[in-house]
Amino acid sequence: MCKILSFVFAVLFSFEITAFAADNSALSAVVIDACTHEILYAKNSESELSMASTTKIMTALLACESGRLDETVTITAEMTDVIGSAVGLAPGDEITLYDITVGMLLASGNDAANSAAIFLCGSVESFAELMNERAAEIGMNNTLFVTPSGLDEGEHHSTAYDMALLAAQALQNETFAQICKMTSAEITINSEKLTLYNHNKLLYYADGCIGIKTGYTDKAGRCLVSAAVRNGVTLICVTLNDPNDWEDHVSLYDECFAKYEKAQISAAVEINVVGAVCDSFEGEYTSELYVTDESKISVQIYHFPFYYAPLQQGECVGVAVIMYNGVQIAQTDIVSKGEVEYYEPGQ
Repeated sequence: MCKILSFVFAVLFSFEITAFAADNSALSAVVIDACTHEILYAKNSESELSMASTTKIMTALLACESGRLDETVTITAEMTDVIGSAVGLAPGDEITLYDITVGMLLASGNDAANSAAIFLCGSVESFAELMNERAAEIGMNNTLFVTPSGLDEGEHHSTAYDMALLAAQALQNETFAQICKMTSAEITINSEKLTLYNHNKLLYYADGCIGIKTGYTDKAGRCLVSAAVRNGVTLICVTLNDPNDWEDHVSLYDECFAKYEKAQISAAVEINVVGAVCDSFEGEYTSELYVTDESKISVQIYHFPFYYAPLQQGECVGVAVIMYNGVQIAQTDIVSKGEVEYYEPGQ
C-alpha cells in the first residue's frame, strides 16, 4: 500500500501569460514548470523558428528510449556525411550508442546525431518520421523535425513552448537526465578514450542547473534549452535566437523561482480498524513543497477500507497524493498517529 503509486496526467496550457521579467534579447522565450507545465514566463513562445542543435534533445531521447544503448555502432561514410560541430567519428570506427548519445549532448556532434539516426532507423529520413511521431505524442503541435542534428533543412522548425515540453519529457528519462548534466565525460572509440566537455556554460555558474542543450546556426542564432532545480522544483527555460542567452536564462530563473512560496500540507485521516478497543484510529500525513498558488493544491487519499489491530505508531497505513491544478506533484505516506492495541474479549 505504501509503494509509490503511478498516475499519468496530461495537462495542456494553451494560454500565454504576460511576460513579467526584465527585457531579454531572445526573439522567443518561455519558462515552464517541468512537472505541471505551468507557464511562468512567455515571449513569442508559439512562434515557429529554427532551433538548431537543441534538436538533439529529441535525437538523444529516442536513443535513450531505444533499449539499444549498449550496442556497438560501426560508423559508415553516410553517418559522417554532415557538416558543422563533430565528435570526430570516421568510417570504420566502433563506438557504443551510449557514447554516441554522450557525444550529441555534450559536444553537440552532428556526426553523432547522424550516426544514431541511421543506426536506429536505417536513414535520416526514416528517423525524422520517428522524431515527428514522438513529438506528436508529447504534444509538440507546432514542430517539424527534418534533421536529427538540427542543421537547417526544409521546414525544420519548432517553438520555444514545444521545446520546453520536449525537455520536460526528456528529463523523465533517467539516462538522458544523467548525461545532459555532465560537465565532462569519457567516451571510447576503437578502444581509445576521448574526453568530451559540455558546451552548456550554465552548468558551471547557474544555481541548480541540470542541463540541457545548446544550439547555433546562422539561421537560428543562439538557442538554449536549460533546466534548473531549486527547493525541489524543476523549471525549464527555452530561448530561441538569443545573442545573450546565458545571462537571460540566469535572470529568468531568478525571477521565475521567486514566484514560488513554501506550502505546508498536513491533515489527520480517520480510518476504520477491526479488533481494537475502538472502531477507528487517526492517521496523519505532512508534506512541505513549493508552489506558485497554494489555492490550486488538492489532496487525494488512498487507504484500505479498514485495518486489523494491532498497529504501531508511525506505521504506514496509506498514501496522500498531492495535486496541483489537477497534476500530481508529490506524494507522502499516511502513518498511524499512535499505537492501536489489539482487543481480546474478556480481558
